[in-house]
Amino acid sequence: MKLQKGLFLLSIVAMALGHAATSQAAGMVPETSLLIINEADQGGSINIKNTDDKPELLYTNIVDLPDDKEGHLVVTQPVIRVEGGQTQHLRFILQTASPMKTEHLKRVTFEGIPQKMPGKNKVGFNIRQDIPVLIHPANLPVVKDAWTQLEWSASGNNVTVKNPSPYVVRLAPQIELLPGHVPALLKKSYILPGESITVAAKSSASGNNQVRFVPASRYGIQVESYNAPLNNH
Repeated sequence: MKLQKGLFLLSIVAMALGHAATSQAAGMVPETSLLIINEADQGGSINIKNTDDKPELLYTNIVDLPDDKEGHLVVTQPVIRVEGGQTQHLRFILQTASPMKTEHLKRVTFEGIPQKMPGKNKVGFNIRQDIPVLIHPANLPVVKDAWTQLEWSASGNNVTVKNPSPYVVRLAPQIELLPGHVPALLKKSYILPGESITVAAKSSASGNNQVRFVPASRYGIQVESYNAPLNNH
């Protein structure tokens, strides 16, 4: 698991460095790495700071994931001017046809467009921040270890993970079958409620009875690696 954990740590460091570089390069910076939308509140909010010293137009765009389009989310101010060094409070409104039973995942981007200075032909560049959006149902208790509810099984070289819970589970894509230390790679870093994902391991899963993976908290922070039972057919 050292290789897989190393890769995950490198990815975390790379993302952190990228965020730091983005912040230093100025632009619109969200106050948190996750936007939480509570159905009970019919929406949510976030603060965005213009780290530049000049005014910019803040463009906010909500992006549906290809595998999760439920729940219509609207930002009340999709385009707004933010003065240099100032913070803008953005409000999001959730629209649903019926009460939600499971969590849902989207993404939101924040892009600062510098104002063109009169008489200058200088070419500027835009910096876009992209963070996940977690929509939480009104009648669903909050849990901090939803990854413990994942169900893992294997047949031959194939490894399947199923999420029977109503929660979105985030994790590093690298997994390892134990005790044989057989690596495999998931196709994405999240598993939606009710979703099953099957991937091919590097070799046969036979003789292995556990899966080791590195979960992430709701805010994408790495937690300790977790060993889950593996049902080997």
